[in-house]
Amino acid sequence: MTGHLEATVLLENTQVEGLIGEHGLSLFLAYEHEGRTLRVLLDFGPSDAFARNAEAQNIDLATVDLAVLSHAHYDHADGMPAFFARNGHAPLYLSEACAETCWSTKGGTAEAHYIGIAPGLLERFDERLIRVATDRVTTIAPGVHLVPHRTPGLAEVGAHAGMLLRNGNVWSSDDFAHELSLVFELTPATDGTLELAVFNSCSHAGLPVIASEVCAAFPKAHIAAYAGGLHLVHATNAEVLEVASAVEALGIGHLYTGHCTGDHAARLL
Repeated sequence: MTGHLEATVLLENTQVEGLIGEHGLSLFLAYEHEGRTLRVLLDFGPSDAFARNAEAQNIDLATVDLAVLSHAHYDHADGMPAFFARNGHAPLYLSEACAETCWSTKGGTAEAHYIGIAPGLLERFDERLIRVATDRVTTIAPGVHLVPHRTPGLAEVGAHAGMLLRNGNVWSSDDFAHELSLVFELTPATDGTLELAVFNSCSHAGLPVIASEVCAAFPKAHIAAYAGGLHLVHATNAEVLEVASAVEALGIGHLYTGHCTGDHAARLL
């Protein structure tokens, strides 16, 4: 028997009355599957604001069963200490490529500046981390999967966006090997195909690439919902419309977006 999923936004850029708005993303996901409710935290935002918003929404972070870090950027990772202070048992899943190496030039409009995980944070919480492979799907719970994205040419996408990796004195374009999609199996569709909910917090690899790779990993499934930022804040109209075309071509049922999508791109979509 497959599952039912309820998502609650703990943190997002948008200011909502009674909650803190901050550049970042954090989602609380309650997944009912085979008679059990699994509680998953996706990302932590850049501070403890997500935890304060959780309290305001009567969500107890101590009940979280497992956490996932979508990628190695500060606005998704640096609230990690606030979570571990409130939860002493949940493992944190992240890509084996996650490291404190991410930089950005904002598409060439600024000097390279660090946008990665706070230095020392991964080492500090190493005993809570479970790293997953970059070359295959990892199942982390019944009906719950982590999908990496390794389509050839993603370093070119990183170069276009001005996103860089620095290892020592060696610079390279970010190929987003550290980025993961969190995929849930939902109730089967009326035609018998399995429906999926896909969460990718920033979609740096691009929604067309990410959704296509998910479809390839689950060939008998259909993406009922895709949720997360789309990293279109600096995109041209043509690039935004390419995403819209992919949503239509892949038959994605619902698109829930915000964070790094940008207001103009959201309106155009």
